[in-house]
This record gives sequence, C-alpha cells and structure tokens, in this order.
Amino acid sequence: MVLLEEFKASEALRLIEQEKITIHNGVPTMFILELNHPGFGDMDLSSLRTGIIDAAPCPEEIVRKIRMEMGCNVVVAYGSTETSFTLTVTSLEDDDSIRSQTVGKPTSGSEVKIIDANRNEMPSGGIGEIICRSPCVMKGYFEMPEKTSEAIDSDGWFHTGDLGTMDEEGYLRIVGRKKEVIIRGGYNIYPREIEELLYKHQSVLE
Repeated sequence: MVLLEEFKASEALRLIEQEKITIHNGVPTMFILELNHPGFGDMDLSSLRTGIIDAAPCPEEIVRKIRMEMGCNVVVAYGSTETSFTLTVTSLEDDDSIRSQTVGKPTSGSEVKIIDANRNEMPSGGIGEIICRSPCVMKGYFEMPEKTSEAIDSDGWFHTGDLGTMDEEGYLRIVGRKKEVIIRGGYNIYPREIEELLYKHQSVLE
C-alpha cells in the first residue's frame, strides 16, 4: 500500500509509475486532476488494473476517461460515513453504461429502497429518497439522540437525504440531494443532471 500525506496529482501520477500501482481508489476530483495534469500523457500508468470511485457523484464523462485514458477498470461505489463506506457497488462484469450511470447494487446484507415524501416505497424508476438498513449502518450520532431519531426511523431504516432511483434489476442511480432540488414552475430540476451535461463540454473542467 502506497500512501500520500497530501494529495497532489503530479505526485500521485509519479508514484503510480514508480511503484507500479495496480489498484487506485479515489474521489472524482482526484481522478479529474490527474486526467487534466499537463504531464498525464507522459506517465506510464500501464500497471493500473482497477480501483474504486466514491465519496461524490462522478460524471459519466469522467468514468469513461478513467477507463479509456488511464486504462483503470474502475468500479463505482456509493455510501456515507453513516453506512460504513460502501452501501452499493458496481461489479467488474457490468458494462460501461452501467458503471457510468449507476452506483451498482446493494452490498451483501444491505437493504436499499426509494421512498416518497410520505415514506411510501416508490415503484421501479421512481425518484425519491434513498433509505437503507444494514449491519454496517451506524447505531447513532454520539450523544445526539434527537439527530439520531431524525436519521434512523423506528424500523431501523437510515434516511440518507440523497435522491435516487432503482431499476428492476436493483441498480441504484443517484439524482442529487433533497436540499438541492430546484422547483421551477412546478418542475423538479436536479443539479446533477445539469452538471452531467456541462461536463460533456470540452471547455468545462469541473
């Protein structure tokens, strides 16, 4: 395991080449900085095999570039501090579209579902809040019983505050955060959808 005390794209790329790193985990911003580093094309990253993207939504375009330009066959994971890192994850068998558009299926032992504002379970494809139940979900916030009861209901479901959809095969898609939804003329606008479009423009870095 090779560690960096402080992340710098130039140093990360140098270490991948020097130490022949095979597994590269990181948040989207780290990969974006590496892909756009002036010296990226001069580095030998052929040792890279796989890795995990997590901690923040990753645009489709960035997932594609990591796989195609870095040669790193990454999977995408979703979770939070409260869910002990990984709640859902794609697999190495998933095709490019699944890995770029979803955060995979629930991990073993985890339950995930989508609910509406009245806490009714949404049908497949419906947008709502992501809630989960798992042995990995926290017991509560330290010495904050009121905050804990807001986050974890009486049936043990943790309410993430994230919005998403789940298809018939169990793949989860993240749409955004409940607090970030913009309502304009009665239409729900999700910033994530706008960001996905902007990332496809060649003049947009981040």
